[in-house]
Amino acid sequence: MKITLHEISKAFGGRDIFTNFSLDIESGMHLCVCGPNGMGKSTLLRLIAGIEVPDSGRVLIPSGTRLGYVEQELTPEAQQTPLLTYVLDVVHDWNEFWLEWEQATRDKDEARIKQLMHRQSELEASFGYNPEQRAKTVLSGLGFSQEKWNKPLGELSGGWRERAKLARILTAGADILLLDEPTNHLDIDAVEWLEDFLKNFQGVLVFVAHDRVFMDHVSSHVLYLGGSKPLFRKATYSQFLKLQEEYEVQRDRERKALQDDLQKKMAFVDRFRYKATKARQAGSRLKQVKKLEKELEGYRPEPKRKELRFSWPQPPHAEKLIFHAIDLEFHFPDGKRMWPRLNFSVYNGQRVAFVGHNGCGKSTLIKLLAERLAPTGGILQHSTSARVGYYAQHQMELLRPDMTVLAQMRNMSDPHTTEEELMSVLGLFLLGQNFFDRLIGNLSGGEKCRLVLASLFLKRCNLLLLDEPTNHLDLESREALASALKHYEGTLVMVAHDRWLLSETGCEIWALDEEGIHNYASFAEYDEIHHAQQAAQETPAQAQPQATQQAQVREDKNAASRTGLSRDEVKRLRREQAEARNALHKKLKPLKEQYARLEKELDAAMTEEQETEQKLADPDTYADKALSTKLLARYEELKGVCEDLLVRLDSLEQEIAAAEKEAGK
Repeated sequence: MKITLHEISKAFGGRDIFTNFSLDIESGMHLCVCGPNGMGKSTLLRLIAGIEVPDSGRVLIPSGTRLGYVEQELTPEAQQTPLLTYVLDVVHDWNEFWLEWEQATRDKDEARIKQLMHRQSELEASFGYNPEQRAKTVLSGLGFSQEKWNKPLGELSGGWRERAKLARILTAGADILLLDEPTNHLDIDAVEWLEDFLKNFQGVLVFVAHDRVFMDHVSSHVLYLGGSKPLFRKATYSQFLKLQEEYEVQRDRERKALQDDLQKKMAFVDRFRYKATKARQAGSRLKQVKKLEKELEGYRPEPKRKELRFSWPQPPHAEKLIFHAIDLEFHFPDGKRMWPRLNFSVYNGQRVAFVGHNGCGKSTLIKLLAERLAPTGGILQHSTSARVGYYAQHQMELLRPDMTVLAQMRNMSDPHTTEEELMSVLGLFLLGQNFFDRLIGNLSGGEKCRLVLASLFLKRCNLLLLDEPTNHLDLESREALASALKHYEGTLVMVAHDRWLLSETGCEIWALDEEGIHNYASFAEYDEIHHAQQAAQETPAQAQPQATQQAQVREDKNAASRTGLSRDEVKRLRREQAEARNALHKKLKPLKEQYARLEKELDAAMTEEQETEQKLADPDTYADKALSTKLLARYEELKGVCEDLLVRLDSLEQEIAAAEKEAGK
């Protein structure tokens, strides 16, 4: 199986994105498509997915190939669908398979049974024997708690909905995965789980990413878009950079050698072209010169990657103590508390990065530091000498749509900033000369975010508070940002999930969880300790490398042959195994359905019992004798119902366990 791009061309707005571009993406290849924003990375994915059509050329994919591509928008129907149901909707219905199996068995249709056995292997390879468990594993890996599994998608935040769409694609068991910036909206733990999942993926993977660590861990090949022509290499991203540097050095040597040869031949032509005795030789040299000139055209150097040419203004003097928190608390209106009471201090020049799973309160804490939120308990002291530069995604709403980019930048910057500094920093964040006169209202969301971030470079701040500053930045801009932050002399506090940025900027890591803040001297220390803790918590089965379903199926096929059985005996054995699984499925299905129904009844009864108990605890209830008598009777009835349901559930658990144990003999 492979994807063939044959001489495809695609243009947008008069600009050529691809011109007669060809590439074979082979089975097992993990292709990282990278390069500056606007170079056609997402367009390439949409061309492969068939969402867009090339202006010329063809995209060839074998028929019957299952392709996974994250949909852009959720339908109104999907918004109302519970998360787990939405993810499982794409998985093959095993019940349909077993109905076909039963029919073929009744008809004693050997040919059909043989086809179904082959189909069973394919289904197990793609979805596993228990697709619901596969879906739950993916959801857990991407950070969904069990309480979210039955929530309608419409009740989830935008970031969690994006995760849900990714979970659906990963569960579906596609032959080809097309992922456009899959690490967006993921915390560090979820990104690392996704890395492991994709490293074990045996099909074709084509992905766009700006996370350097993720790219290195997952990619086997790189396609770079952004030079004079697409560059394809068998390498991780870091290897690609090194290879490309060596390649450019070699090409530069060859270019200079060609130039020297051309100059010598041209000098001969100029000297002898008008001498009769040398005219013929001069003409021959002139032909060689023209050939060399044409050859030199192919040696034009690639555009240099952007380099940061910016130095921070000297930050104004700040007091030694920037923040001091004593028993700091924050509660939401519904009473939910973010963390236990926090006690910490941040000093002048300190560099701190908050990490933790999504929803642990990182952004809330940085908003408290920026005084965008007020604590609901405890004390948070701010330095009076701090001049704050605050960055968060929502700040694009503060931009004026009727202003030009250059005017808005001037308006947000320090009054002493020169025009040259304004233009330099705008260019650094991909808002170069062609953006200067563009109205803010005509910018995309990502361009607006980059404009707000760029403005911080030109404020004379001694305290930077950054909430996810790498969102919407391509690799080169991330590198520029990391370099700038590395050389910043003020106090830095940020929320970030980009592991490369966390390492490059030399921040202390403050990990937030339900217990509070855990301090680490560096990201390397956090990473080492965090992984050791995770490994210690895993069961031996979980700690083993997760074999792919395909490998398990191959092992099952080879097991019989290793015993020395004949081909007929192998067929009989496999049929008996399939029939046993069929029988187990038929036996367990009604038991598990009954168990789920009783669990639901128990939840409802326990909830009503708790509510009734609360009413009985209220002295006012007893002012109405009839009501209190009725409630007491109902309370006793509910206690009996709950006890009965627990007994029935326990009995069912034992019955299910016994059936599974019997099947495993």
